[in-house]
Amino acid sequence: MSEPEQCQALLERVRAGDEEAARQLYDANIDRLLPLVRRRLSQRLARRVDPEDIVQSVFRTFFHRVKEGQFRIADTDSLTRLLMRITVRKTLHQVAYHLAAKRDPRLEASSEAGTELDLAQLLTLPPTDEAALIFLDQFEHFLAALRPEDRRILELRLAGRTNEEVAQQLGTYDRRVRRVIEQVRALAEAEGLL
Repeated sequence: MSEPEQCQALLERVRAGDEEAARQLYDANIDRLLPLVRRRLSQRLARRVDPEDIVQSVFRTFFHRVKEGQFRIADTDSLTRLLMRITVRKTLHQVAYHLAAKRDPRLEASSEAGTELDLAQLLTLPPTDEAALIFLDQFEHFLAALRPEDRRILELRLAGRTNEEVAQQLGTYDRRVRRVIEQVRALAEAEGLL
């Protein structure tokens, strides 16, 4: 059996719920994924986030999506690249989550003398390129999860239009616009975007 055929057979077994196949897939990739996570976590953040938890989350997502038939994987290299991509995204999501506002480990008191951070100074700093990219990636994912009508309402509100203007432009009611904005706000808070 060729390598692509072996990969497909293993994935079919996973799709069918074979736990031994899932374990084989996990064991074959864990040593590649853990260092990938560790490289992206700062020393302070590594105290809060366990790289193994992220990798387990990667495999939970992967196995769930394989069972739903969402992936077309040609060979082992494609499988490895996919797992690495999921790992990087999940790691960056955890970094963004833990760097947000009050959770930021850089704001924690340090036991070393002279290393305390001036909060006012910290708040005036622009976001890093990595933080901006993480936010944009999360925001795109967030927008993709919205219904097209709700996304259009949000886009118009973000463009500075009032609820009344949005309602008039879309031929709906002000009350519906307010309700959608409230739902979007709650979803954004749950996703860690606010």
